[in-house]
Amino acid sequence: MIRNLGFLAREVLGINRRNGEFMARHNPRHLFQTVDHKLKTKAALLAVGVPVAETLAVYRFQYETRRFAQDSRAWGEFVVKPAQGAGGEGVLVVTGYDGNGFLTVQGRGMPVRQLESHLSDILGGVFSLNQRYDEALVERCLHAHPLLAGLSFRGLPDIRVILYRGVPLMAMLRLATQQSKGRANLHAGGLGVGVDLTTGETVAAIAGKRWIHHHPDTDLPLLGVGIPQWSELLLTATRCADAVALGYLGVDLTLDVERGACVLELNARPGLAIQLANRQGLRPLLTAVDQKLVPGLPLHERMQLGQDIARLVVP
Repeated sequence: MIRNLGFLAREVLGINRRNGEFMARHNPRHLFQTVDHKLKTKAALLAVGVPVAETLAVYRFQYETRRFAQDSRAWGEFVVKPAQGAGGEGVLVVTGYDGNGFLTVQGRGMPVRQLESHLSDILGGVFSLNQRYDEALVERCLHAHPLLAGLSFRGLPDIRVILYRGVPLMAMLRLATQQSKGRANLHAGGLGVGVDLTTGETVAAIAGKRWIHHHPDTDLPLLGVGIPQWSELLLTATRCADAVALGYLGVDLTLDVERGACVLELNARPGLAIQLANRQGLRPLLTAVDQKLVPGLPLHERMQLGQDIARLVVP
């Protein structure tokens, strides 16, 4: 017990310290408007050549939703998202059309009118961070690499990477469950699987407050899995620090079967459960960056620095 308390005091980053020492110092408030708005985020990422999901349509006014039925005929599979949503709220994945309505990733039918109503709710700010006016965007569906897709229950698995001053420090694979209804978000019931930053191999997994070894729905083992194209994924996450001038940043990306590494969104307030998924605290890693980072370090060297720190700071 004493050992555990000492570990918490020395190594785990808490929310107050995160907000006061890192976000307040390194994340200017005026830059939040970029990462809090998915369309602005995508524009910033595309400007530095970071791959993102293709945008099929944007709806900004209620009257524009009337054309949705016509627009959607050419899409097949697609994802509807609120531009200013958070935590996966309001995201709807459509896998096809059966003549009577759309089919969602959960396998249930949805009439066209119901989906139009969902768009209307998005524009009304039902899912936005400030509960005010929002925009709805439609993206082309991404399809995860078969190895990752097999680990998740229906939904798209993603990888969360924490960066500090442009250096990657910690990563976890997030997997959907039956409880999370296709969403990989941990607060919705998704799984967090810690990833060794140097090798891309999974090292620990958590469901809620329980460490686990197998997926609760598929019973597949979660530990010792090597994530394909790990260097590409980590380099892509590191490049995101060049797109937005935030010193403490969360990057969510996936490995698409056709396009490779593809960024889903950025987060100026990334959660702290990644520490539990890795059984390791962030504080020693953050301290090491402050001690070792040389200003102006190139992209590949920042990635290498993060991996070197991960090797040196053993949990």
